[in-house]
Amino acid sequence: MATTAESRNGFVIVITLIIAMLLMLVPLPDTARFFRPEWVVMTLIYWAMALPHRVSIGIGWLTGLLMDAMMGTTLGIMAFSYALAVYLIARFHLQLRQYPLWQQALTIFSVVLLVHLVAILAAGPDIDWLIWMPVITSTLMWPVMYAVLRKIRRTFQVS
Repeated sequence: MATTAESRNGFVIVITLIIAMLLMLVPLPDTARFFRPEWVVMTLIYWAMALPHRVSIGIGWLTGLLMDAMMGTTLGIMAFSYALAVYLIARFHLQLRQYPLWQQALTIFSVVLLVHLVAILAAGPDIDWLIWMPVITSTLMWPVMYAVLRKIRRTFQVS
């Protein structure tokens, strides 16, 4: 049976994922919408790296299905790409945790790039060069995202 602390820990993870999903839904002007970082992917990556026993491939899949439904994309595209991202991070979480932040940011770059490639391959060839901007902005935002989520994890003693 789950203790109160364990259920609170799961609640904190779910709340951070919901906030990330809401950040993806915030309307932006046409000039800025291509620069939106991949908040949900970065949140999943952080939790999969910090607590791989709590955030698994199934959580990535369910989060991706929710994002597919919220964004109106074909069901399963984001689910597959998020599950793939969580798998890669969970598989190498011990190594990634030892990297300095700039090396982690490069890992974020490659994982977010992979997520975008899967979405592009599944969606079709209608590609604009601006579609790659979230990969860059996510890489640049990783140190901030890491610091915020780490502070949340330590404040609420999520383990």
